[in-house]
Amino acid sequence: MKKKKIKDLDYYDSLPYNIALEPWDDGDGAYWVARVVELPYCAIHGDTPEEALEEIKTVKREWLETSLELGNQIPEPASREYSGQIRLRLAPTLHKLLSERAGIEDVSLNQYMNTLLAQSVGFQMQDKNRGKKSEYKSR
Repeated sequence: MKKKKIKDLDYYDSLPYNIALEPWDDGDGAYWVARVVELPYCAIHGDTPEEALEEIKTVKREWLETSLELGNQIPEPASREYSGQIRLRLAPTLHKLLSERAGIEDVSLNQYMNTLLAQSVGFQMQDKNRGKKSEYKSR
């Protein structure tokens, strides 16, 4: 007979929830917001990314504790697998422009678009051919 796992505070707190970290500036100065993607309204801000990431651990646990006390449903993180491939439709003029820019940079269109997408989310890509970070600039 299979033993049923008790879904208590420690159970939920140990799950691999996804944390989003984003810079914000509301006009009074820049700060960082950390939020648990799967838990509605579970967010905190800090002056630095490290501070926000440290604080979200406490806020997540308090969110889970309150939800358990109230008998609310607690979403669990969805396990997802990513193939690394997407199908993308774009305007022919954008396709042409991207192809031309890739040619100027002497890289494939795939590599050029990959680099632009990575830069847009703050991901640093390593240039395999040169062993240094890619430095493509977009306008």
